[in-house]
Amino acid sequence: MTDTYTALENELPTVSPTTLITCGSPQVVVSCPHCGSQHRHLGLGLRRSPCGRWYLIKAAGSRS
Repeated sequence: MTDTYTALENELPTVSPTTLITCGSPQVVVSCPHCGSQHRHLGLGLRRSPCGRWYLIKAAGSRS
């Protein structure tokens, strides 16, 4: 079996989330910089959207 790896883009987009509480479980909602749709994720950090693009989800005010 051969593993295939895809390199990230040169410039990784950073997006700010909105918090959504569903059945007591927090999720984050972001507006995708690629397709413009709203995508939900379970947390912050490096994420791949359903449309296939990678982006960094950072909370407002975080420095790193």
